[in-house]
Amino acid sequence: MALVLPVLCLLVMGGFDATIFVADRVTGGYAVRQSARLAVELGGAQTNPRATTTQIDLQIVRNTLAITRGLTSATVVEIDIYGPSQADGTYRAGDPIDRYLINGTAITPGTQTFPLQNRIQMPPNETSIGVRLVWRYTAPAGVFPRPMQVVDYAVMKAAPVLV
Repeated sequence: MALVLPVLCLLVMGGFDATIFVADRVTGGYAVRQSARLAVELGGAQTNPRATTTQIDLQIVRNTLAITRGLTSATVVEIDIYGPSQADGTYRAGDPIDRYLINGTAITPGTQTFPLQNRIQMPPNETSIGVRLVWRYTAPAGVFPRPMQVVDYAVMKAAPVLV
């Protein structure tokens, strides 16, 4: 019993931590999909001729933060809106990006290189718009020794403006 009980406790706590992590991962994935959908619906300068890039981006960031309130043991660190250059949609250094750093409820703009004018909505050359969420998971039972940084992203084509 003295040998089995510590191992059994470790397995139970590890299972608990893993379950919470998976739930947070699902919430993060849902958040980026919904935010990417909003980003492509809001589109670019063709749809929003009087809006600024920051106004549109903050709608997307606030939407993402509203959904990520469901994260149980995670903290949002960064939300990026970007134009992927690769077919797989992942962010690569040098891609146009609007970066927003999150500290509690404070939203701080970082790099801003993806203006509305570059979010093309005219077929057949619609721009792909991605939303990338960087969050930090801290295991509640402490089985994982240090926080893990996780990145989720989703990419969609900008909603076309038909003329």
